[in-house]
Amino acid sequence: MSADAVVLEQSLSDESSVPQFVEKQYLYVNDSNNSNYSSQIVIDTTSLSNSGSYLGWAESFLVMPLVLQMKTAAAAVGVNADYVMALKSGYWNMIHSLSVELNNGSVVQQTPFVNVYSSFKCLTSWSDEDLKQHGKVCGFCPDTADSWLFNPVTPAAAAGNSLSPNGLGLCNNRTSPAITQTILAAYTSLPAVKTETTLSGSDTSVQYNKGLLCRLKWLNFSVNAGAVAGADNKMALLAKNTVGLGQIFKSYIQSDVAGNRAILFPAIIRMKDVCDFFDKLPLLKGAAMRIYINTNQCYCQLTAANDTQVATGGVTVAGNLALRSAPIILGGGGTNPLQIASAAVGQGSQGLVPLAAAVTQVDDIEVGVSVVRTQFSQFGANTYSCPITSVRLYCPAYTMTPQAEAKYLSMMPTKKIVYEDFFQYSIPNIGTAQDFNVLVSNGLANLKSVVMMGHLPQASNGGAAITAAAPAGDYAGSVASSTLLSPFSSTGGAPDPVAVSNFNIQLSGKNLFNQNKQYDYEVFVEQLQQSNQLNGGKTTGLASGLIGEEDFSNFYRYYYADCSRGLPGEEGVSRSIQIQGRNMSDVSVDYMVFACFSREIVLDLRSGARLE
Repeated sequence: MSADAVVLEQSLSDESSVPQFVEKQYLYVNDSNNSNYSSQIVIDTTSLSNSGSYLGWAESFLVMPLVLQMKTAAAAVGVNADYVMALKSGYWNMIHSLSVELNNGSVVQQTPFVNVYSSFKCLTSWSDEDLKQHGKVCGFCPDTADSWLFNPVTPAAAAGNSLSPNGLGLCNNRTSPAITQTILAAYTSLPAVKTETTLSGSDTSVQYNKGLLCRLKWLNFSVNAGAVAGADNKMALLAKNTVGLGQIFKSYIQSDVAGNRAILFPAIIRMKDVCDFFDKLPLLKGAAMRIYINTNQCYCQLTAANDTQVATGGVTVAGNLALRSAPIILGGGGTNPLQIASAAVGQGSQGLVPLAAAVTQVDDIEVGVSVVRTQFSQFGANTYSCPITSVRLYCPAYTMTPQAEAKYLSMMPTKKIVYEDFFQYSIPNIGTAQDFNVLVSNGLANLKSVVMMGHLPQASNGGAAITAAAPAGDYAGSVASSTLLSPFSSTGGAPDPVAVSNFNIQLSGKNLFNQNKQYDYEVFVEQLQQSNQLNGGKTTGLASGLIGEEDFSNFYRYYYADCSRGLPGEEGVSRSIQIQGRNMSDVSVDYMVFACFSREIVLDLRSGARLE
């Protein structure tokens, strides 16, 4: 529409309107767990359904109170811990699986790794404006695509490994570009000053994860409220103290004493981001639901050793950051939602093991994230509880005018709801340069799309270097983990950057693509660029999606295929799914496949009864 046409349309428009709603109130219901969060969370919406109002389920959201805490051997924590720990991108990473019953009938099946699929969906459907409006609320700030690195060995296997302060295996946890060395008077000879223009593009000194830094800032902050040197004194206005922050329940630090820090905050999870069923529901009366949630509560024990700098010659010797034991997942989950910052010079965890001159300082660190209150006995007496003592489901309740309600029900007394559900399948241990051709499903009706992504198993994520013998000295007991369980990578909120060629999908024995997808630009331009985007990404100037071609080729390697096309007579016919490709990485890779299919139900909008 031209500018002149817009001016004329605005001049002719009638601003008067008849109100459709008398009232809108947000109601909430607590979970049914009776303070037990070591197992499945159950939410019963009967009390909401009996409110007599029309419920806007598309706007509903979970409030999951979380305790993010750390225990260290450090003499003091304070501001040294402001940039140590955060969660991976998207608070939905706290959810491993979710199922929904409507009026005692299943409408959403329980499928593992719902967080992994939710990350894909949000990365390909949110716009920059969505990120600005809702990112902090949902804990969603995508990881920088070129900020990752891969450390395959421990210090015992390669002394002075400059990658080791970031962690073992795939790491995406550098929080700042450290382009200059810290100048200390004790050093008689300092290294040359580094600048970005004098470094190669692959030098880790200029690579950092802006998304992780953003998420760290959302949760961590100094609480100095007095005229302290270097303090911003913001807390004098934002809240009286941490108790005041607790009363309004935003992110606040409950404990910040010697060797201990606990951050309490509400994690907001929009139901439509984790379950398409809620996004497709109209205004509805009387429909009672039961929602079952398995969580990814996690505890990790780590060790960190500082970078040391030899005074003579200014030689920097790399420290270390590693897991000391396998992460513990509570609540039936399969992903570690924690992300710990690098301990290298200038990075978030450096304050726990500060730079020293040829002196090795080691710190044992324990971190964990729990629902409502500390759930892990490993923290001993350091237990904390959130001001909100249960998981809540909020939903808006609308009261219509009699005329609007009569019109609404006369126009649409019943409605067919068509929504998406998904099926998950794993393809384990595909070796280097190995071709694979795997049957994912014998038959799935109403198939809409398939997406595949790679993750590194424990043996490929630096594990080969420590399986023969444990590292000695300060690194004794270090263990490797898969990237899904690693606190150093972004996995869960993003795929691992592993390449696939010769990609194709066979539906009932017929190739979806005439030719296998060989090159990156084919996979991105022909398929991924159109996934979940507004208008399929075809409208210039009106678009969504947060993954560009550079992001895809560097990091966000989702292998997507639209499978919805077909003849009308083929609707509802089950089709087998077979995936083929070749692993182009130098390590073995596990692949995770999500097959998205449509389901439908018919609802009576007046009573919420399921008709078919």
